[in-house]
Amino acid sequence: MRRLRRFLPTTIRAQMVLLVIVAIAVVVNAGALLERLENRDYSTDSDAVVAQVELLAAMMSNTPPERRDALLESARLTGMDVFMAEAANFESLEEAEESAGFISLMLSLLFQARYDDSLAPGTRIIHFEGRPALLATVGQDGEAIIYIPRPSGFDITSRYTYYFLSFVTLVTLFSIFGVRAITAPIRDLSRELSSTKAFLHKDTPLKEQGSREFVELVRVLNELKFRIRAMMEGQTRMLRAVSHDLRTPLTRIRLRSERIEDETLRGQIVADVGKVDMLINATLDYIRNEKDTEQPERTDLASMLETIVADYSDLGSDIAYDGPARVIWTVKPHAFQRAIVNLCDNGLKFGTAVTVALRKTPSGLEIAISDNGPGIPEDARARVLEPFFKLDDARSERGSPTGFGLGLSIVDDIVRDHGGTMSFHDNEPHGLVVVLRFSGDTPA
Repeated sequence: MRRLRRFLPTTIRAQMVLLVIVAIAVVVNAGALLERLENRDYSTDSDAVVAQVELLAAMMSNTPPERRDALLESARLTGMDVFMAEAANFESLEEAEESAGFISLMLSLLFQARYDDSLAPGTRIIHFEGRPALLATVGQDGEAIIYIPRPSGFDITSRYTYYFLSFVTLVTLFSIFGVRAITAPIRDLSRELSSTKAFLHKDTPLKEQGSREFVELVRVLNELKFRIRAMMEGQTRMLRAVSHDLRTPLTRIRLRSERIEDETLRGQIVADVGKVDMLINATLDYIRNEKDTEQPERTDLASMLETIVADYSDLGSDIAYDGPARVIWTVKPHAFQRAIVNLCDNGLKFGTAVTVALRKTPSGLEIAISDNGPGIPEDARARVLEPFFKLDDARSERGSPTGFGLGLSIVDDIVRDHGGTMSFHDNEPHGLVVVLRFSGDTPA
């Protein structure tokens, strides 16, 4: 098979041309085969018809003239379309003699015999009322019988129908197979690129297969992939280095601020240093690649959510769990727990009560974290997923710090990594409901 592939065309254009040529060759050869089979049967039928007409002519030659009409009527009852020709009309029936080429063609198609000596003496093909007919002379008195072949109708139960349907089926299957073989690399490439993050974080390159154009495209994509990964890794290393380098001057500022005698000024400086330190920690937390290196595991999500809720309750928070006692799902445990904790933190930061609900759905799984805070305006729900985007202070009614705009970005990143979606909805009478939906697994 590999040796044969070396002789196959490598470009899409050449593959399409080869597919069309092969399809045409199959159609032509199958049509020729069907015609040969059909003509073989026509030849057998026409020989029998000629023999019957010649036999009828011989019988009528030996029959008295007054009984010929009865014999002719008996022949018609058997299905033969025959009639007697008067001697006066005999010459007019031979007008097609002048176009022997046409007569020979019709004879070849209908009777499978040439206009020559293959017929018995006194029997020949003539042109009668615009179509070929068979003439056989009766005796020596100049009379003749004319046989007009009836066109055969289409028989849906004939074997030719079976041949035709088989031929159409084979051509259709061949075309489908050919198109699928040519477009298979496109489907594989589309499947690989359906998730940009999965494509970028996958260590193995895309498989180079298919036509020359696809191979060149895959090579470019592989090169682009590794260049993007190198750029992202370089930016991550730079951010980590800058963040760590900032800790030393921040520590010095904090130590020197202790020497300031003005307590108000000292408190303001320490608070600002603390905010910068929190920003550094949040940035480092965001660029961590824990979810990319952690392996998925079968996890009891109900137990995980109950544990998170219990930890917050021990700290005096008003939080509750609503859901089944056991739900097994494939997740990355640490990353998934981190996402739920971030959502609970947001709910308790901007509200006074939080509910964590777990539901099984026909398509998969749904987790809803609801709070009684001020909610998020609809026009800002798409932007809150952007890194470092913050709403105004009206979001926090209790004057608590609003963070640095990374919490929801981290959650959205983790949810998408698990093949899920995150959406925001209004809670009644007020507040926000964050719904996480997952599909593709089988809950237990």
